[in-house]
Amino acid sequence: MRVAASLAAALLGLAAPLAAQTTASTTAQPRPAVGGKKPITQDVYDIWRSIQGATLSNDGRWVAYSLTPAVGDGELVVRSTTSATEFRVPRGFLGRPVTRPGGAPGGGGGGGPLPAAEFSADSRWVVTLAYAPKAEFDRAARGRRGRGRGADQPKASLAIVSLPGGQVATVPRVKSFKLPEEGGRWLAYLLEAPDSADRDRDSTASPNEGRAAAAPGGQARPVAGDSTGPRRPRKETGSTLVLRDLSNGTEVRIADVTDYLFDEKGGWLGYTVSSKDSTRDGAYARDLAAGREVALLTGPGNYKQLVFDEAGTQLAFVSDRAEFGRDEARYALYHAPLERGRAELLVAADAFGPDTVVADRGDVSFVESGRALLFGVAPAPLDSIPADSLADKAVFDLWHYKDTRLQPQQQLEAGRDRNRSYQTIYHFQTKRVVRLADDTLRSVDVSDDGRVALGVTDAPYALESMWGEGGNDVYLVDARTGGRKVIARNISSRASLSPEAKYVLWFDRGHWYSHDVASGKQVDLTGGLEGVHFDQETWDTPSIPAAWGVGGWTKGDDRVLLYDRYDVWEVDPSGARAPRMLTDSVGRQRHVVFRVVNLASERGARGRGRFGGGDEEPLDPAQPLLLRAMNDETKASGFWEDRIGADQSPRQIVMGERSYGTPTKAEDADVFMLTQETVREFPDLWVGPSLTQLTKISNANPQQSEYRWADVELVRWRSLDGIELKGLLYKPEDFDPSKKYPMVTYFYEQLSDNLYNYVVPAGRNVVNPVVYASLGYLVFEPDIAYTEGYPGQSALHSVVPGIQSLVARGFVDPKAIGSAGQSWGGYQTAYMITQTNIFAAAMAGAPVANMTSAYGGIRWGSGLARAFQYEHTQSRIGGSIWEYPMRYIENSPLFFADRVETPLLIMHNDHDDAVPWYQGIELFVALKRFGKEVYLINYNDDVHNPRKRANQKDIDMRMQQFFGYHLKGEPMPDWMAHGIPFLQKGRDQIATEPEEIPTGTTAQPAQPAREPGSPTPAASRPPR
Repeated sequence: MRVAASLAAALLGLAAPLAAQTTASTTAQPRPAVGGKKPITQDVYDIWRSIQGATLSNDGRWVAYSLTPAVGDGELVVRSTTSATEFRVPRGFLGRPVTRPGGAPGGGGGGGPLPAAEFSADSRWVVTLAYAPKAEFDRAARGRRGRGRGADQPKASLAIVSLPGGQVATVPRVKSFKLPEEGGRWLAYLLEAPDSADRDRDSTASPNEGRAAAAPGGQARPVAGDSTGPRRPRKETGSTLVLRDLSNGTEVRIADVTDYLFDEKGGWLGYTVSSKDSTRDGAYARDLAAGREVALLTGPGNYKQLVFDEAGTQLAFVSDRAEFGRDEARYALYHAPLERGRAELLVAADAFGPDTVVADRGDVSFVESGRALLFGVAPAPLDSIPADSLADKAVFDLWHYKDTRLQPQQQLEAGRDRNRSYQTIYHFQTKRVVRLADDTLRSVDVSDDGRVALGVTDAPYALESMWGEGGNDVYLVDARTGGRKVIARNISSRASLSPEAKYVLWFDRGHWYSHDVASGKQVDLTGGLEGVHFDQETWDTPSIPAAWGVGGWTKGDDRVLLYDRYDVWEVDPSGARAPRMLTDSVGRQRHVVFRVVNLASERGARGRGRFGGGDEEPLDPAQPLLLRAMNDETKASGFWEDRIGADQSPRQIVMGERSYGTPTKAEDADVFMLTQETVREFPDLWVGPSLTQLTKISNANPQQSEYRWADVELVRWRSLDGIELKGLLYKPEDFDPSKKYPMVTYFYEQLSDNLYNYVVPAGRNVVNPVVYASLGYLVFEPDIAYTEGYPGQSALHSVVPGIQSLVARGFVDPKAIGSAGQSWGGYQTAYMITQTNIFAAAMAGAPVANMTSAYGGIRWGSGLARAFQYEHTQSRIGGSIWEYPMRYIENSPLFFADRVETPLLIMHNDHDDAVPWYQGIELFVALKRFGKEVYLINYNDDVHNPRKRANQKDIDMRMQQFFGYHLKGEPMPDWMAHGIPFLQKGRDQIATEPEEIPTGTTAQPAQPAREPGSPTPAASRPPR
């Protein structure tokens, strides 16, 4: 076995040189202060703020962003780009801030996305939701315990900021708001349901009743009642919608609204009403210029999926009005030309027979031209089975060999399956309904004119995909007739339509191909370029390499930009002209990776989802092409400029030893905004008239200057296989190369590209290099080069020589080196301690210990069989367990557990959704049998990476204590000395909450502190 040779080298050859370099000098201990600076402790984590959702006003004069601490109350900041003027809205949030469990913004944990703050189109107003203080959410959560979420959930307020003066109008109890994309006059917001007294008082108000409101800049009065009543079965009820004229502050209130939207130009407001008095149910549109309400369709029922076309001349929706009141009432599709003022039935509820219905949850949308309408159809819902009817029956899952998805995956995806809909199109000119998708072709991309659609399906290869094999078939669909044609089979990637739907583009096994939609001609676009790799030549898993990617299309589908490793190519999709390297080999010659920045798409301009999943606007050849650049040797980054179709080399705009964020540009002004960062510089916001004239306008974390920080160095060495590698070495800011420091090695796969990334002080189940450097450690993050079939040895051959190269420089204490990793890094840590004694302590989070048992397991977060990742992806074995049984054994730490000398801390949680937690148990029990020092922490009911903040901070604390004892000679904490018996479980949490334990504080030690690197007191090794 190959492992035998590497084992001898690791235990004998690799560890011996380190012992020879050991000196009698003492390990460096962190000083109490560096120029009066404090170490980063757990109490610091919660106050560190992030900037989220930054956006520019259309005129470029203002920036708005949310400034949010890890835990606590954040704020919305509105800042001038030309002066120091700044306004702040307490607990106002922009974009998608992190939410607390239960929905409160600004903390760790789960929760859904929150509504965005927005500038009005005329840049005179900015609107945001302002959330209740964290203390109110905490009180509500305590009151809900054991009872579920209820009406006591704190409600948001609406803040309307007037510019340039900064006056704020506030409206309490607001669910959501919307502004039109064009035109700055109008704002609509939907109120929360009122108290019961208000509800009863207002239940008879008419949908179009108007009331006056406070003038802009004043404090808006509390909102009066709605007509929301108790929910009836299968019927939604609405709440009050307020339409506000921002120019004068007047408001119109519309009762019982469930959904609403503006058309793009801001000429119409559409809304649906569902009332306790169901005769007022309906779909309505309001002509904003005339102040006229139009009842498009009324009558008892539910009205959903309201949508305007791009021109703002027509509207569509679905409703169960025709069958409302029946069991399982079906929906129909309606269309309303706004000039007529009445909705007409397009697709009846019974149009598809008894087994297929118009989907009430499928997206309804007009194609860009407005000539066709897209909607969804779905299988008729199955009758539900009452739970008590199975009380005395067998309840089981049947796993069938022909199933294309395993039962756990089917269970996890049951909700998606129940709500699945298949895209269908209605053509107004021919009045024809054409179903485009079905079970064999589940999703399609329809052209802007509604003529053609592209479908990609892996259905024929579903069984093979379980093992990481298979592919995709590509269909071109005539959206006018439904006719399908296969244009490619079993390709290794997906495919996309060009913006104007003239071509289909796809990548397969190293080559880019195009299909001319009109002529049917197919071209291998890159096959004639010898020696050029459009697939990733750095690909290191046993699977088909992916493409480097697509930079975008030019107007008229005339060119498509494709990437090799470094450069950008300009390619004629028809194949008539030879591909041309746009960047003239400058990228490869200088080791600079060029990638296109499409400023129009970054502004959020309307566009269609294209290759890569984003909304991409076509590139204009008449305009300079902006390129992001990164030197993959030095990691410096910046921006360059080039021109499509021009015979010129790219021109450097700016390059620097820092990491730049993606720039955005104001819609109507030459004002740019981006972030820039280093390990010491937080990614604050910079704005200016160009990318070389930028001014910093935010200072998110001024408190950083009070704390010890880290510096970082890019280091290089050769692996045992002769491969040149890179890594990052984080050092305390008071680093003294004449002293010896303890060092923690943390790795995953490739981390050196993070050289200029800022690291936020935080704690969980990984090593935070800034925190550990602040506490006096060196932190080494080495890159790993992999050999197929031997992932464990690849890590060993990459990491250990890197450590040796640092020890040889004289500032690493060879007796105080630790290793830590999570998931794949946890596996590599567990493997390496079976092969070398270089580490004095190791932490493995959620490690695979036994590939032979893990291979047959399930990834419970997705329901997928785990085999694919061993055969073709991250685990890199390269084949099945029957093809390479010895590889599975050789790469499994479990089979070499008797050789471990290194104390090990394992975290593996019993609801791990990626790695079966019995893998941690297997490793723990094996090491326990051999008398090794090993600890297993299982955070009950938590997952692969702990979600509960208390668990995140607890494992962070215990890792610091574990390494502090073994690498720095700090006192042994009580949990390491005595464990925690089951009957004592939780008592330590009641006595002292983990969040309140400062770093370095330990329970009364049961044993004296020991010298770093000395033998573990409890270690007793049986003979081998």
